[in-house]
Amino acid sequence: MSRLPDWLHPWRWYAARVIIEGLYRHLILREPARAISLRFGRIGSGEWRSLRRWRAQLLCSPTLWGWLGSRLGITEPAEDRKQGQRHLSRLLGEMRIAYESAATVVDELAAAVRQSLSGLVHNRRAAWPVVQFRPGNDSGSPSGTKPMVAPTEEDPVRGPPG
Repeated sequence: MSRLPDWLHPWRWYAARVIIEGLYRHLILREPARAISLRFGRIGSGEWRSLRRWRAQLLCSPTLWGWLGSRLGITEPAEDRKQGQRHLSRLLGEMRIAYESAATVVDELAAAVRQSLSGLVHNRRAAWPVVQFRPGNDSGSPSGTKPMVAPTEEDPVRGPPG
């Protein structure tokens, strides 16, 4: 088990802020993929295919805010830029980011992205708040029964006196 910082999206190479800012620049500001990739230090020729993949997976993939998709009315991957804009706009609205100016949005992204990931537990299929039991799993705890006694450092055989 690992506990990741809330700015790092699970199972992704890039930080969550980079993913959202890259999508914002690509889908909303219409910047070319090559310019965005250079901005984030990616050196290479050609298009940055991750942008297209992130656009399609946003709000549909459990590792890209998919747990919010159904609540925001998103059930299918974004097939084109226009759909990607709608998906990203809904996510930014959920994060309470207003379209005042590009500079304001980019400045607010870091905190908003961290907040959107804070307090969640992820696996490759779902995400849920850390304060809740995982959906659909019985804890198996027989409530009301006497808890098992665990060994102590002083007495590795017997637990604390009862």
